[in-house]
Amino acid sequence: MMFDITLQKKQKITHFVKTLSKLEKQIISFPYFTKREISGLVDYCNQLSFREAIPLTKTGVVQDFSVCFPAPKIGLMKKCINHFEQIFLDENLKQFFSSSLIFNDIAVQKYRAGSNGIGVHRDGHRYRDLILIICLSGSSEFFVANSRDGSSMEAIDDTPGRLVLMSGPGFKNLVNPDNRLFHGVKNVENGRLSIGLRCNSRFH
Repeated sequence: MMFDITLQKKQKITHFVKTLSKLEKQIISFPYFTKREISGLVDYCNQLSFREAIPLTKTGVVQDFSVCFPAPKIGLMKKCINHFEQIFLDENLKQFFSSSLIFNDIAVQKYRAGSNGIGVHRDGHRYRDLILIICLSGSSEFFVANSRDGSSMEAIDDTPGRLVLMSGPGFKNLVNPDNRLFHGVKNVENGRLSIGLRCNSRFH
């Protein structure tokens, strides 16, 4: 079975959410998915239709990838989202969020080998509490930085099989929403396929 809710999974999520709340830079990565789950999500992505992202945003952020947004909440993706939404309802975790987590914003990004990635940026204020990043395939470097100019870059291990949690407005101990992290993707050597799950406060 895939995306079963087990005691081990609940304990792992609880441990890392608590750890995340204590970090100065609220981002954390840890092993989580089985090979079968990753393979199943790749199969889901292979059925999607993609469009080219806007090459340069209004704020000057380079975007060299294709995207499926909003990606449909169907099949294994629906099961994956339900898995996390149910775990985050645990009484031990409610204290960390402004309200229950509903992942209503699903983006799948596909980068070709040699892509320029995505430049340093921050997710919008509307993406509350917790952002999940799941890299499914490829070889690239996901990073965080202290500012928009990319100072003090720090690589985050998001190799396939790992789960990345990043805080958004409303998450415990992120006192100032403007302190949400700058991040991006570079060194896309062998392509990259990734999923971003967010709670868009405009809809919930």
